[in-house]
Amino acid sequence: MTDPLPDHMFHRQDDSADEAFYSIPRMVNHIDDATINEITRFYREALAPEDELLDLMSSWVSHLPQDVTYRKVTGLGMNLDELNANARLDQALVHNLNKTPTLPFPG
Repeated sequence: MTDPLPDHMFHRQDDSADEAFYSIPRMVNHIDDATINEITRFYREALAPEDELLDLMSSWVSHLPQDVTYRKVTGLGMNLDELNANARLDQALVHNLNKTPTLPFPG
């Protein structure tokens, strides 16, 4: 069986530290409006208001439905200014998953 994700697919174009790239806040959407709408629709259907959410690779926006309040939303990202600008987050954590590929939570 062939590996569906061969090693060469994980080679980086830029080997500089992730912290260098993310040191400057970028308040931009990385996906188009149609994709944002579909992700928001999916979240509305898949997530319940009583859920506690972990938003991985979080930024200044989470694309969660604006009319739904979740129990808790924790954002894990690379730029504290971006995370602090995200009104949906109850907690913001800066953590580089490429450098330390474990989540910074107890057990």
